[in-house]
Amino acid sequence: MFVMTDAQVIRALRTFYEGLFPKVCSNCGRRYATLREYIEATQRLWPSLDYDIEMGNLKTPKPIGGLAMANCVCGTTMALSTKHMPIGQTHLLLEWIRIESERRAWSPTQMLDYLRDEVRKDVLAEAPREESPVLRKGSMPGHSPDPKAASGTSPAGEESRHP
Repeated sequence: MFVMTDAQVIRALRTFYEGLFPKVCSNCGRRYATLREYIEATQRLWPSLDYDIEMGNLKTPKPIGGLAMANCVCGTTMALSTKHMPIGQTHLLLEWIRIESERRAWSPTQMLDYLRDEVRKDVLAEAPREESPVLRKGSMPGHSPDPKAASGTSPAGEESRHP
């Protein structure tokens, strides 16, 4: 039997959750571009849950999945779901959670919250990635919203010192 480490499980979950972005709030329309932005801006709700674990269906051919819920800045509840995680990966993770819950004498809910905390720590431990200043302004790459900036000269006709 293949045994995964905590680090491997955390990496698998993080990679899966990062693939769910961008995510948009259905109420206010706020767009969360990345998992990091979502973690930083939303208020997490407890507890994490997994319907397959709750129902004792760890090898189900049609997993329902789990939910990690949080409130958007507007107060609307949003969720990250594992419903569309590949079935093989789902089965590995559910089995890992079962084994580790027993080994640590934790409830499955405690295990899920531990994993959620560790994914959050992993994401927040990395330095934030800088967006392109051009993209931040809502422009197309290579096209400045300010025609003077695009020419490389200042209003006085001097050469710009910025690349």
